[in-house]
Amino acid sequence: MNNRLFGFATLLVAAVLFPHSARAQFQSSIAFENGTGQSALVKLVGPSTRQLSVPDHQTRSESGVAPGRYHIVVRFGDSEANYSYMEGDPFDVEEVGDEYSEISITLQKVENGNYGSRPARRDEFERPQ
Repeated sequence: MNNRLFGFATLLVAAVLFPHSARAQFQSSIAFENGTGQSALVKLVGPSTRQLSVPDHQTRSESGVAPGRYHIVVRFGDSEANYSYMEGDPFDVEEVGDEYSEISITLQKVENGNYGSRPARRDEFERPQ
């Protein structure tokens, strides 16, 4: 895989925040759709650090994401011998009053996608946050 051509296709931030009622917990969510042809392990880095396995051609979501600044580090591949790593640009999750963010990130091979990314090293993925 040529990492220079690999990018995250979409970061769709519904900055049109969505209204909700009683705030018992955080309402924001992030969905990851994998269209890369490889398995992906996504590490969400920020106030709600999490890790999600996203098989190829599937979508996985995380809800209850706290507001704040985030980025993702992704490990692609099915065995250590063929892993590759990418890191995405920072983005914000917002909750203001009765409004919250719903974010969708598509992992896909795209030149000049609208969500900036760069190749990452294994230690960046494994670093505790």
